[in-house]
Amino acid sequence: MPSPVIFGLSVTALLALFGVGAAVLPESLTGPGTPAELPEAAVAALAPGAGGGGHPGRPGAARPSSTPVPSATPSSAAPAPSPKKTASKKPATRKPTPKKTPTRKPTTSTPKVGLGLAAQESEVIRLTNVERDKAGCGSVSLNTKLRTAMRLHVQELGTHGDLYISHVSDDGRDFATRAKEQGYNDPGGENVARGQQNAADVMNSWMNSEGHRANILNCSFEAIGVGAVKGVDGTIVWGQIFGRS
Repeated sequence: MPSPVIFGLSVTALLALFGVGAAVLPESLTGPGTPAELPEAAVAALAPGAGGGGHPGRPGAARPSSTPVPSATPSSAAPAPSPKKTASKKPATRKPTPKKTPTRKPTTSTPKVGLGLAAQESEVIRLTNVERDKAGCGSVSLNTKLRTAMRLHVQELGTHGDLYISHVSDDGRDFATRAKEQGYNDPGGENVARGQQNAADVMNSWMNSEGHRANILNCSFEAIGVGAVKGVDGTIVWGQIFGRS
């Protein structure tokens, strides 16, 4: 059974700030997974200049703290033309406390992304493997079940404004539950972020955060799914979920 996630919150209000979040699932709590292909639809192309931030929980209960800054943290990207609010979130770890999983019918529709965002998703995977190669880890391969789980989650996050991000779905599910609903039974970790304008920006943010970097450079991970979507506030929501098989 999936276990609850304990999340830490830290708010950083600095110039050139990016919102990021990471979650990790211990290997002992997961089971074997089976990759499968899902179709990918393409819609509107990526519009340049989007940006964003985040925090775990539902918008009304645990919203991100914010302060006017041009971009989110950590990142070295140039400031955007107009000030934006942001919040950052520390990585969360999963502890082995048994919990009853609520029954929920998995979403069967294929999540859609714009052509430009689909290309950015692929670039995140490429850059992830560049960093893993530097660290002596093997490459992670795209798993379409993980990709579907990640796309659905960032699309839900995108329905919230104010640079909101979280590892927890609006109905309380965590990344492990979302992956298993799509038929992937060996999830390992998740990174989320909001406000970065492209794959290079978001990878820079994650690599400059200890918890997110640890997920990217975890040599036990073998699979990955990436999601990117433009939110209602015009910012891009990013996510990557890792698997061990």
